[in-house]
Amino acid sequence: MDIKLKNYRYSVWFKLLAIILCIAGMLSLAYGLLQAPYFEDAIQNKEFKESMAGKDILQHAYSNISFVAFKYKNEENIKSGATLDPDEINGMKSNIEYSRSSELQQVENDFYNSANQYQEYLNNQSIIIDNNGNVAENTDVISDIKNKDALEKIQNLKDKKDKDTKEINEKYDKLLDNVAEEAINRQLEDYKSQIKYLDSLQGIYYSVVQNGKTAQSNISDNNTIENYFNALPFSVKLTQSNWNSYFGGNSYGSYSIPADATVYLGMSPDRYQTEVNTFKNNSIRGLTGLKTSGLGLLSFITGLIYLIYSAGRRPDKEGVHLIAADIIYLDVALVVSVSFIVLCISQIIQFVPVFYWNNTRYNAVVIYTILSVVIIFGTLAGILFITMLAKRFKRHEVIKYTLLCKMVKWIFSRLHSLYTKIKNSISGVLVKSPLTMRLLLIFGAYAFLNLIFALIFADGNDVTFIGFFGIVGVNAAAIYFLLKNFKVFINIRDGAEKIRAGELTYNIPELGIPELRALAGTINQIADGLKNAVGSQVKAERMKAELITNVSHDLKTPLTSIITYVDLLKNEGLQSENAGKYLGIIDSKSQRLKSLTEDLFEAAKATSGNIAVNFEKLNVASLISQGLGELSDKIETSGLIFRTNFPAENVYVNADGRLLWRVIENLLSNVFKYALSNSRVYIDVIQTDETVKILVKNISAYELNVNADELMERFKRGDASRHSEGSGLGLSIAKSLTELQNGSFTLNIDGDLFKATIELPAVSQLIN
Repeated sequence: MDIKLKNYRYSVWFKLLAIILCIAGMLSLAYGLLQAPYFEDAIQNKEFKESMAGKDILQHAYSNISFVAFKYKNEENIKSGATLDPDEINGMKSNIEYSRSSELQQVENDFYNSANQYQEYLNNQSIIIDNNGNVAENTDVISDIKNKDALEKIQNLKDKKDKDTKEINEKYDKLLDNVAEEAINRQLEDYKSQIKYLDSLQGIYYSVVQNGKTAQSNISDNNTIENYFNALPFSVKLTQSNWNSYFGGNSYGSYSIPADATVYLGMSPDRYQTEVNTFKNNSIRGLTGLKTSGLGLLSFITGLIYLIYSAGRRPDKEGVHLIAADIIYLDVALVVSVSFIVLCISQIIQFVPVFYWNNTRYNAVVIYTILSVVIIFGTLAGILFITMLAKRFKRHEVIKYTLLCKMVKWIFSRLHSLYTKIKNSISGVLVKSPLTMRLLLIFGAYAFLNLIFALIFADGNDVTFIGFFGIVGVNAAAIYFLLKNFKVFINIRDGAEKIRAGELTYNIPELGIPELRALAGTINQIADGLKNAVGSQVKAERMKAELITNVSHDLKTPLTSIITYVDLLKNEGLQSENAGKYLGIIDSKSQRLKSLTEDLFEAAKATSGNIAVNFEKLNVASLISQGLGELSDKIETSGLIFRTNFPAENVYVNADGRLLWRVIENLLSNVFKYALSNSRVYIDVIQTDETVKILVKNISAYELNVNADELMERFKRGDASRHSEGSGLGLSIAKSLTELQNGSFTLNIDGDLFKATIELPAVSQLIN
């Protein structure tokens, strides 16, 4: 069930459906946002009279009416200067003065630039124009001027400057004198423009009543103004107390109503019905746009979440998989995607005004098609980048798979490589050079730094303290270096004394300069060599003593029995009724003595390698099965249960069949002698790429309180009392014979579990 679910949830069709859902959602969102100008009408959920749309129409009319009625009133009032604003007049004067200063400065600059070109004609005269711009007229100075023509030209330039300055001042003085008149003319033009706009109002009626008289109005029946406006389907009466609150504080750009004035505003029935229908249509469009935008956004987010969840997943494979586009670095993909999306948005911005203008160059189908294509491509670009980012996030590669990260790593790797080269060069000179050369280099660096800091200190400027602290620091570092390495030398000397006194386990710390480290390492190696040599000698002596003891015991026991029963036969004679029993014991002990002698001889030959090895291709499982068949009677008698585990296919090794069987036979003989009665014996054959392993495991009847390596020593037995049969040479012979066949023989003991492993090279490896 889980596999089927995974096949569905990561299906390509589901991913394609999610992409379509994202595109459809984005198109719906874009269409809904096109209705954004009508969102306010839909959100208000009010009638037209209470809506901001209706109030905006009246507020726009009131703004123009307030200028005419309360600021300008009439042309005579404007011409009288009563409407002039002192701040406005001062602002105009400031602008005029600023323009005057700019032009005068330009005249000054032109004069000095032109006059300076004649400087080369004058001798001993660094300044020919004083601070006031006047040409020098001192008699002594003029007498030194060689080129009187240059002086004349400079005087002409000054005359031109004075003339231009006078004209500019006259022009701007005239403008300053006419500032009030200019302001009045501007107000008259604005007044006429406002009147023209009010005359052009269609279906908007207004009346301004001040001091009980009608000041401004576009209705003919002025005697019944209030009744007239009450009869209109939509009207409002504005006074000083309610005009600002009625427009919701949105009456900026308007003049307040005086206390003695009332403004009536209203709409004709036709205009009102037209505006109501428009408002309803806009409300419907706004509500549709809101719903469409919300649904589109939800669809887009749903599809995008699924695409992020399934990014890189496949129904037939585990893990996060990449596509060809994922080879692009994430930051590069981000720049490309954002640039493409910005390009798409710019195209959308270009065509959105066309949508509202109802431009006849484009019909609705063309506009929607262009916007849809742009949105689709922009959405696909965004989805591609987001899924790329999601896959890298799942693979924990967001940071490291960016071009910026690669560049930073490359820079750091190059810096590290350069640092390593410099370090290796310096250390190579210091480590590989002779001691004398390194000492010269160290002393030279020490002297050089002292010289540099001494020169800085002697300079006596603001950085003198750097020289002082530099000298102190260099010498302190030199003293520290000497004391540290002298301490290392003392440790080496003391350590050598301890080792000489016989404390071979002491290890001298390898510190200090390379020579001291090498000296400490050499002494430690000498100590390790002495310790190993002493240990080997002690072990050899112990093994020699044990070997002599064990051989003497094993040979002496049957020999003593033989001598004892021979003496009995001599005393009782061959006709004694016990003669047959004595002869049987003598025969058994003789065979035992013969077996010990042969094992000892074979062990010596196996250890020395003086045995011919005839390699051939052997089927390991067949060899073991055949051997177990030959030992079936002995197996049945022993009461042991044998379990074999062979590979399904034949396993071959290149070995000597006779020697390999002798190894296995020695192990089986060991099993018969020392295995726990009625227990199981396991024989496993395991093939690896390079070797074939033969494992023999059994439970020991004796407590295995010896090390596995000791069991392979000669004359070592599992029973320390040596009451069992056996020479103690079987495992040692098996190990030597296995090594003669290019194999290895190991023992493992885990409690009473005894496991022997024979490992030989696989025949395929040997042939190759």
